[in-house]
Amino acid sequence: MRRLALLLAVSLTASAQSFDDVRVYATGGKSTTNWHGQADLQAINFEAGRALTRRTTVGVVVSALNLWQPRSWFGDLYGDGNESVRAVSTALLLRHSWRGDKPIRPYVEISTGPMYAEKRVPAATSRFNFVSLGGAGVTFNADGRFPFFAGYRVMHISNGGYAPRNPGLNIGAIVMGVQLRSASPHRR
Repeated sequence: MRRLALLLAVSLTASAQSFDDVRVYATGGKSTTNWHGQADLQAINFEAGRALTRRTTVGVVVSALNLWQPRSWFGDLYGDGNESVRAVSTALLLRHSWRGDKPIRPYVEISTGPMYAEKRVPAATSRFNFVSLGGAGVTFNADGRFPFFAGYRVMHISNGGYAPRNPGLNIGAIVMGVQLRSASPHRR
């Protein structure tokens, strides 16, 4: 699983010349608490994007995730849960920024894509899921060599109903990272 995420990240990095915006960031958060408990998520994300307009970017994100999930929604019937699960996901992302000429730029973003895990997520459901999210944040030192950004995302992990059970996870997550390559000033 880690090798697949590393291979995808290296592929994105190798093809970075064709992208305006390359970012590396960490994500960490918790699911809403229910009678099963609460899931924890940590991820490292590699993103490569291209400017659509002066303030809007479309990108591809590859993520290596570690998820601790509570016991199964079905008790001990399937003998799973209370476990750490590794996963890899890829997604299409759309981000829009404001204040394009200022060093501090707020943004909003949406993203969706598939996720494959080594075990079923949530427990007793499916290894193949979709991750959809909406978020907002701020980029600091936006015109600098390595702009820093921080934000908050609301994520939903679900198999979309293609498996017999589809309870899903809703996760609130903090995002922090660095922009390694930004669009040249004439493109923005």
